Amino acid sequence: MARAVFMGSDSFSVPILRALIERGPGLAEPTAVTAVVTRPDRPAGRGRKQQSSPVKLLASAENIPVLTPVRARDHVAEILAGKPDVLVVASYGQILPAALIDAPPRRSLNLHPSLLPRYRGPSPVQSAILSGDRVTGTSLMVVTRRMDAGPILAQREMRVGEDETAGRLEHRLAEASADLLLEHLPGWLRGTLVPREQDESNATYSRLLSKADGHMEWELPAETLARQVRAFNPWPGSYTFWGDRRLRVLRASVVPGAADPGEVVRAPGGIAVGTGDNLLLLEEVQPEGGRPMAGTSFAAGNRAFVGTRLEG
Repeated sequence: MARAVFMGSDSFSVPILRALIERGPGLAEPTAVTAVVTRPDRPAGRGRKQQSSPVKLLASAENIPVLTPVRARDHVAEILAGKPDVLVVASYGQILPAALIDAPPRRSLNLHPSLLPRYRGPSPVQSAILSGDRVTGTSLMVVTRRMDAGPILAQREMRVGEDETAGRLEHRLAEASADLLLEHLPGWLRGTLVPREQDESNATYSRLLSKADGHMEWELPAETLARQVRAFNPWPGSYTFWGDRRLRVLRASVVPGAADPGEVVRAPGGIAVGTGDNLLLLEEVQPEGGRPMAGTSFAAGNRAFVGTRLEG
């Protein structure tokens, strides 16, 4: 049976690891996960308690040994101690050293949620939604020393839903990635799967997002802002300020109309905000320290809301 070490850290990694654990032994080339490498525990939530990654929680529940190095490059010998035949990487969050990615007999494979070479880098799902792409997908590639630039083994396309958030799209892409891996892993292990080089002339890059990216700029067109709301749900979220109160925008859509950028007005269907082009309907919002609610409910409880201007 082939031995695989899995490297991943966030929620995108979980369906892939679960599929490899549950279905790997039954493949044409049976494969077992012998160890998992993930990020160290870190403080989270209001209490700042140490929290394990979802990958560590799954691996621990399956009694699979877990390594949590701060830097993988400092623990190459430990990661390779079980003499894996292949490394499987999915949203691990670190650049891997050549001593690690080239060591296993069948090297290292990576699953990336875009149709490479489009959207290399850390935020491919958000970038696809921000760009208004109607089709995206996932790629199975050989890991090289350059980020997301390795030869492609297989890809799968997926339609982007009209109102789909990044969270929902990423989950669907993770499930598709798991299927893609299990479909093509036996051929890779047998040496019958031939990778193809990426077309560098078509390469584009996504960037690392921060909470500041969620600040809504009302001078932008409503269509751009609606995409932002979907792309940044659940993280980093989209927000504006009403006076000194932060207001998160959880769901929004474009409606015809005009108002000054940031001006709150009544519109067909509810409460909307003026933008650089058309109006943005506030379908669901969350006031600071409060619960999610319909935009109309927030306006009903805050009579001074309509007619004021939100900070952009």
